[in-house]
Amino acid sequence: MRQELLLEFFSEEIPAKLQQKAVLDAKETFVKILHSYGAEFREVNSFISPRRITIQVSFLIQKTRSLREEKRGPKISAPSSAINGFLNANGKDTSDLIERDGYYYLDLATEGLKTRELIGDMIEDFILKMPWSKSMRWYLEKEKTLSAFWVRPIRSILCIYDTEPLEIYIKSVGLTTCSYTFGHRFLSPGKIQVSDFEDYKRKLEENHVMLDYEKKKNCIDKEITKKAASIGLHMLYDIPLLEEVAGLVEWPFVHIGSIDEKFMKLPLAVLSTSMKVHQKYFTLTYAGSVISPFFGTVTNVPGTDVMYSGFDRVLRARLSDAAFFYKEDLDVTLEAFAQRLSNVVFHEKLGSIAQKVDRMMSIANTREEHRTIALCKADLLTQMVGEFPELQGLMGEIYAKAQGEDSRVCTAIKEHYEPVNTNSNLPYTITGARVSFFDKLDTLVGLLGVGLKPTGSRDPLALRRIAFSIVRLLCDFRENVLTDGTLSWYIETLIDAYSEQGIALEHNTIEIVCEFLIDRLKTYIMDKFDIDSEIVDSVIKSFRSLDFDYRKAIVKAQDLKRLIESENFQIIKEAYKRAIGLIERRFANLTVDSICSIQFENPYMMHLQNSISNQETNPRDISIAVKAAEAVLTACDNVLINDENVDIRLNNLRLIKRFVELVNENIGNLEEL
Repeated sequence: MRQELLLEFFSEEIPAKLQQKAVLDAKETFVKILHSYGAEFREVNSFISPRRITIQVSFLIQKTRSLREEKRGPKISAPSSAINGFLNANGKDTSDLIERDGYYYLDLATEGLKTRELIGDMIEDFILKMPWSKSMRWYLEKEKTLSAFWVRPIRSILCIYDTEPLEIYIKSVGLTTCSYTFGHRFLSPGKIQVSDFEDYKRKLEENHVMLDYEKKKNCIDKEITKKAASIGLHMLYDIPLLEEVAGLVEWPFVHIGSIDEKFMKLPLAVLSTSMKVHQKYFTLTYAGSVISPFFGTVTNVPGTDVMYSGFDRVLRARLSDAAFFYKEDLDVTLEAFAQRLSNVVFHEKLGSIAQKVDRMMSIANTREEHRTIALCKADLLTQMVGEFPELQGLMGEIYAKAQGEDSRVCTAIKEHYEPVNTNSNLPYTITGARVSFFDKLDTLVGLLGVGLKPTGSRDPLALRRIAFSIVRLLCDFRENVLTDGTLSWYIETLIDAYSEQGIALEHNTIEIVCEFLIDRLKTYIMDKFDIDSEIVDSVIKSFRSLDFDYRKAIVKAQDLKRLIESENFQIIKEAYKRAIGLIERRFANLTVDSICSIQFENPYMMHLQNSISNQETNPRDISIAVKAAEAVLTACDNVLINDENVDIRLNNLRLIKRFVELVNENIGNLEEL
């Protein structure tokens, strides 16, 4: 016996855009539930299609493991009523009490239970704990109340354990579990009896339901690519569209349709987006990404001539609208659109888009930057972007080119929205990168400055994403976007621009913004370079202010990681901690102007002075830092650093402090490592 648990939650259609996250959440949630019951199992797999979420647990042992727990109770000095209450609640008496650290404890043991008897509770827990971003309730006739929350009404729950169907009443949705599922809604709508997962998966495929999401996605990709290639075309690869379409169909059927030639004068972005957004059609191109008058589409049932002619007819109507919007927009200049931005609210506390543009102008310094900023938000008022918001920036570039703007300005208009997320491309041009930086920093300064910092996991204004994009521009762009000053200078200049517009920000906005960006920088370094949080914290603490070179922080973190992994780290760490102990707080403000000018008679201190001088000259040479650390340890072992002579003592400490400063500046703050 495989001791397999098979569950299927069969419902009305699950929105395609929720499915990718749901299948991951389902597995994670059910694993946590199994652990909470002390269940022993080998593996949990989850699957999803438009009308079902499936959970398969392999080798789920028939009895949960016995649990042993030590539970702390009241203090020994607590009144007897509290102690008796603790005992009664746990079914124990005074002879079971254990005294330790001023408290009473109980050693509680729970015998394992039959897994079969817990499955109903597990299902109830799963329904209640499954995290849906959008959910609903429906009326339960049997219970005379509303159901638990779920993405769409649940119609049946399949439950088979160890090849045996279980009938369990699930009160939260008013259903009794069963041994059957359903095939394709239109092609095989009847009930299907199943015995285990392999039987379940095979019978679903026989009844036109492809359970494996990745298999379905790859099938769509392969079939469209194959049919397009047969007429000399290529599919314009679009992962989000592919994932959405895979979530719309239970069994994919692919068709190649045609586009009326009169629409082929429209820009590729307009054609492609109109087909994608409204019809879920795939764009097909000739070699060199030249758009062709054909499209690929996927249906949930085999197509017919009537259906195909309907596709073409609906597409003509959609593209007619797009062509009308495009022509109307071209009749108005971007400058004219830009003049209306004062009527568009950026944020109720931060004024209009026109005011945002003015603030961005305050930190720009080239003609290209000023022209880009003047036009970069104009397309927000075009009909095309009103219909397809995802085309903002791109339509600005297209309209700017049509109106004869400098090609560098046109490109920067499109690029200033990049990067839009953690994985998207950076701008290619320096103007695009800097205007993107201005735009995102202005948003961050304004929203944090009026107290809209995200709390917990909630971030409705996507400030963490914006901050992460800024960090990527500062760290990954091939040139330095901070050409005019430090990061804090840009922040301060924007604060002044807000103030001139009558918008008051919190007095410590610079610190708030810098700390928020540093949090994103830490995440960026840890994720991209696989560096532990302790190392990143050590590097960040080594800087004397919140305003520092982010690229230098990355280099220092990488260097420190390599150092920690080497045999030299313990020497430097020991010397650093001994030095910190000698300096203490009372010498924290001791000045170290020039160690070369200090006169030492003690040979150990003279050797230390020379070692630290070499360290100053070669700050990133770890071997020289190690020699300086060895000299510190030797001096500490052989010299009374806190000499009775005040002048000697202070000179000794200046030398020791300089070693600490060099480690902080070039390696990191090692106090907590």
